[in-house]
Amino acid sequence: MRNHYFKGEININNQQKDTILTLLKKDKMSGNYTNNYWFSYKDYLNQTDDFTDFCCERLEGKYEYVVLIENLISRDKAAKVFVQVYGLEDGDRVITADTLVIFSKSSLVDIKRIFNESKDIFPSDIGKETDFSTPAFLIGDDGELISSTRLFDDEQSVYYCWWD
Repeated sequence: MRNHYFKGEININNQQKDTILTLLKKDKMSGNYTNNYWFSYKDYLNQTDDFTDFCCERLEGKYEYVVLIENLISRDKAAKVFVQVYGLEDGDRVITADTLVIFSKSSLVDIKRIFNESKDIFPSDIGKETDFSTPAFLIGDDGELISSTRLFDDEQSVYYCWWD
């Protein structure tokens, strides 16, 4: 099931861009921020894509985050990692994020150990997600919204990893 949500190439495509821009602009205009939007980390953290900004690192800084995520995935092959988008910047030409959402069989202690290995980009907070009351949607390859409930697996816990 995991591979269904990931493309072979690493890049946010035009359908995904159109969808997220429409959703974020609509939320901004209405002042209603009741939904969370996710991208697979592979789509979002493309080091050559200046449409995405993760923790104030628009281009070259994204690589360090990918290394941490791939360290987790090498230890937990079933892990799924998403980037939660929170807004628009630079005249609505850049989508921003600073939080990873992690589905993993690993313990919170192991997740903390993995994401604190780097001395340069350690997170501000890592924890287990327990409140699922806010609707969340993965922006799929074709720009479709995939409910986060379709991503849950009873054998995995859900964690957040946030940089300030």
